[in-house]
Amino acid sequence: MKTLKPRRYFAALAALLGSVLPAVAGAQTVPAVSGWALDRYEPTTTGDVFFMSEHPWYSSTRVFSVGIVADYAANPLVLRQEFAAADGSTTTTTTNIVSGQFVGHLGAAVSFLDRVGLNVSLPLSFYQGGTASPAGTGTLGPASGVGVGDLRFGARLRIAGQSDRDPISLHLGVNLWAPIGSRSSNTGDENVRFEPRLTLAGRASIIRWSAGAAFQLRGSLDAVNLAIGNELRFNAALGFVALDDNLTIGPEAYVFSAVRDLPAGRGQGSAAFQTGQWGGELMLGAHYLAGDTILIGLGGGVGLERGYGVPAGRGLFTLAYAPVTRVVEQPPSDRDGDGVLDVDDLCPDTPQGPHPDPARRGCPLLDTDGDGVFDPDDICVTVPQGEHPDPTRRGCPLPDSDGDGVFDPQDQCVTTPMGEHPDPDRLGCPDGDRDHDSILDHADVCPDVHRGPFPDPARIGCPLADRDHDTVPDATDACPDVPGAPSEIPARNGCPIGGVTITPGRINILTPVFFDTDRDTIKPQSFPILSRVADVLRASPFIRRIRIEGHTDDRGNHDHNVDLSNRRAISVMRWLTEHSVDSTRMEAQGFGPDRAIASNQTVVGRARNRRVEFVILDPAQSENTVTQSAATADPGDIRDSGTRRNRPAPR
Repeated sequence: MKTLKPRRYFAALAALLGSVLPAVAGAQTVPAVSGWALDRYEPTTTGDVFFMSEHPWYSSTRVFSVGIVADYAANPLVLRQEFAAADGSTTTTTTNIVSGQFVGHLGAAVSFLDRVGLNVSLPLSFYQGGTASPAGTGTLGPASGVGVGDLRFGARLRIAGQSDRDPISLHLGVNLWAPIGSRSSNTGDENVRFEPRLTLAGRASIIRWSAGAAFQLRGSLDAVNLAIGNELRFNAALGFVALDDNLTIGPEAYVFSAVRDLPAGRGQGSAAFQTGQWGGELMLGAHYLAGDTILIGLGGGVGLERGYGVPAGRGLFTLAYAPVTRVVEQPPSDRDGDGVLDVDDLCPDTPQGPHPDPARRGCPLLDTDGDGVFDPDDICVTVPQGEHPDPTRRGCPLPDSDGDGVFDPQDQCVTTPMGEHPDPDRLGCPDGDRDHDSILDHADVCPDVHRGPFPDPARIGCPLADRDHDTVPDATDACPDVPGAPSEIPARNGCPIGGVTITPGRINILTPVFFDTDRDTIKPQSFPILSRVADVLRASPFIRRIRIEGHTDDRGNHDHNVDLSNRRAISVMRWLTEHSVDSTRMEAQGFGPDRAIASNQTVVGRARNRRVEFVILDPAQSENTVTQSAATADPGDIRDSGTRRNRPAPR
């Protein structure tokens, strides 16, 4: 090649050609600019069966979907420079400014009213390879690291038809891009973009199809010799359906063109469909819906023409959670097989039989209870008249509502059977057990008082005297008038020694159980009170089961508080098990702040709410109105409250 004479020939900037920019001959000055939203691929709404052309779905088919599209574009940005020689020949050099770009599109969509759909898509640029543009051609080049693209919000409205049920349907949509990407990383225009769109789609036999048009309003950008701005976009797709409607495979395409006027010095008139200002892509794509839940898609194709951002080739893979509800057409049924279809059968589950009811098609003349009296004449349609019919009510038996052999007119307990132990004073009534101690009232000396764990052998159904209700009978209670707790030591039996007492339904501790702050570790200073609880349980075998309850105040996260209180209750149960209390007698549960016994607006109130309680489950107590004790508050937390007042973690 001849040496170029600088006096006559100067290297002229050409266009971004091949897959992106048109070649330009002649010399021109190139302003220093950064990039734009280079990736031309805009994914369809998550859950659609095409990559490039919407096939809209709504809530009768699918309520929501989430997923990701992996998008790799080869050579989406190529600079070709032509140098003119004196003899009229040209030399061309090519720079792959962005030789490869990998983008992940995170998407989600939701539909409601079977007519409205909303979606969002966030592109993340994970990789760009290539070479920065040569000096004098601007500041275009590949970006390094992970970049965030413009966030897209979309909405669509079904105007007529359903895309997967009707041959043709009409939909209107709109997309809005929030400019969170950057020009320097080739992920955004740094301008708001807005795009109204129109979509036609349908289903005919094994064919799904879609076609659409959109007009994208975007800010005007000048890059090298390009006039990036408002765009007109067209898309289409044709899919063949197989495998029980789960597989859709077929060709897809889109075409775009800039429609703004070319800047001065770069041509005249509109940029629409001029070389380098328009382009498109052709692709073969396939989507498969696995288990009516997981949508998997794979596609690949090539770029068309030389519009900016059009790659030489593109590969796509999508994975989405997109559960569907299938509508299955059922043939007309005749469930009872009587020759009358269900839609006309007034008794679709009962054959009309040899004696059909002339007034009700498909129904037999009924005798529901089979007593020989047809329903229209039977006062008791569902009850046979039996061996003792009621002479005053045709088709009805003489009533015995509770089935105890005593007819209602004579039965003093019409709805309650007299059972194996009838009440001798009331015909048809059972003998009662008002105190639920398994001793029938007529034999129970104390019919309104449960005999308890220590029944009085001299008085059937009565408990031994226990004036202070601490489960220790007065005869063995060393402190009969002061509530205490059982003890294996006679001199302490029934006395409030060691800070533990029993009242109906509860084992009360008068000293708190201390834990490390925001942990379930029991502090050693609480071992004595827990040892006393263990002593009481060992000395009270009649207490068959208790529930250890953990409680907190309302500061911090609710779920964390519930979990913390549950772990603390389990820690106490574990400690008692390790000290010879049978684990089968205990259960643990945390309630967090849900069962406060004092106001959480004060330090003292919060301290009272942080507690451990021991509730007697078996035997159930006849008296259950017991004042709850706040003795289990965590003083360690009160002490720290001055320095941890604003800390959100639970105590």
